[in-house]
Parts: sequence; structure tokens; C-alpha cells
Amino acid sequence: MKFFAGLVVLIVSLLSASAKAATLVLIPGFQESGMAWRFQHVTSSLEASGWVDGGNLILTPQGVVNHRPLAKRPKKVVYTLELPNQRSITQQAAVLDHYLRVLAAERKEPLSLVGHSAGGLVGRYWLVTAQSVPVDTLITIATPHLGTPWADFSEVAINTPLAELAASLGLDLASAQPLSKELREERPGNFLYWLNHQPHPAIRYVAIVRNSQRPDSMDLVVPPHSQAMTKVFALQGQTETVLSEGQHFINANDGYRIATILAPPQLRKK
Repeated sequence: MKFFAGLVVLIVSLLSASAKAATLVLIPGFQESGMAWRFQHVTSSLEASGWVDGGNLILTPQGVVNHRPLAKRPKKVVYTLELPNQRSITQQAAVLDHYLRVLAAERKEPLSLVGHSAGGLVGRYWLVTAQSVPVDTLITIATPHLGTPWADFSEVAINTPLAELAASLGLDLASAQPLSKELREERPGNFLYWLNHQPHPAIRYVAIVRNSQRPDSMDLVVPPHSQAMTKVFALQGQTETVLSEGQHFINANDGYRIATILAPPQLRKK
């Protein structure tokens, strides 16, 4: 009888945990569109894991616009959003704050944030300086928490043929100068040194780190050691790391990784 009662309690706890409402916000990376999460099939993977696509949010003079409004209020919903992706992290975080206030008012629950590349820093900067609404988790993917050598290189390359090559890849080095300055490798006196030494709110921090050693699947933009939040001075001993294959850019497997990270502890894959 005791065994049966214990089994019932376990089943009820699992069901209640898995039924808990959740709101996920995906923050785009360096000069990325919010739609990149769809183009790279991350949202599709999340939908396959039980999440509902809530749409891509756009901030206009009239307020936040969503061309994909939901008829019902799903238990687990994921949103993407557009940021001024050539502006500084501080400016992007101010825009992010508008979105998060709207979503928090609508969903009335703590949010989970996922940021790719520089988007992870936008989310972390917002947590440190604003956090105007409750957030329970920050997940970063291939984020340069300690900076990237490419930030210094991009400034040097602006007046060279390499700038034209970057433009052919959709990267505007000149417009992104303020952002590139903030992505320089951490050293006393610069932006990342300041950010990494600020008190951070007591939430869950998870870094998805690209650690492939194969040349055809390595992250050539951000070194693996820089992607791990374990190296952030203010977060030592407070973070988790998920190792992954793949280049710097997001991919469908990231959607499954996010879903696993956010699953109730009892249901996470070992």
C-alpha cells in the first residue's frame, strides 16, 4: 500500500512539473535577425519537443507587434524577437527590456532567456542592469563571455578588402564598431571585464559550449573557453555547461538541447 501511494505521489509530481507553464524568449546573435531561429530550425526542434511557436516580435513606434498572435494561451510558448543588431549591447538590452515587459505582462510568469553569440551578452547585461521582470533561467549558445579575438581583428579590417568579404557574408563591420568594441577579450578597464565583475541575480545559468576538435565543425569565431560561464568571475560555482558539436551558428540540435535543459529535473535525459 505504501509503495502504491508513493508511486501515485511520484506520478502526480511528474505530471504537475511537466504541466507547469513556461515562456521562452530567444535572443538573436551578432547581426542576426530574430527569424534566424526559424531559418536554422531551432524553433522547429522546440515544437517537436512540445513548445508552441508564439511568433517573432517587432518593436515599432506603435509598440510591440506580433504578426502571429495565438488564439489560446499554451502551456509552453517560445518567442523570437528583432533587435537593432548593429547597435551596442547596451542599446540592444534597452530594446530587449521593452519586449520582456510586454511578455511578462501577458504571460504573468518568470521567463527563460536563450541568447546566441552576442545575444547571450545582451541577456546577461540586461539581467545585471535592469531585470525589470522575473527571469528564472539564462541559456547562452556560443557566447563570447570572455570576448573573441575577432572583435579586435574586425576593427583593423574595416579599411581593408576583408571588410568587403565580410559584407558579402552579410556582416557590416563599420556599423558594428561599438558592438565589436564590447566583444573584445576581457581585460581590466574594458566592457566585458566590467560586466563579468558585476553582481548577477541568483537564477539558473547554462552555457552551451561548442567544443568540437574537428576542423570542419569547430567554432572559429569564439574560442570554447570563452563560451563557458564558469570562467565569469561573478558566476564562479553557479553555472552549468552543456558541451556540443557544431560551428558557431545555431542549428536544429540546439532546439533539442534547450528543450532538455528546460525540462523538469525528473524528465531530463541523462
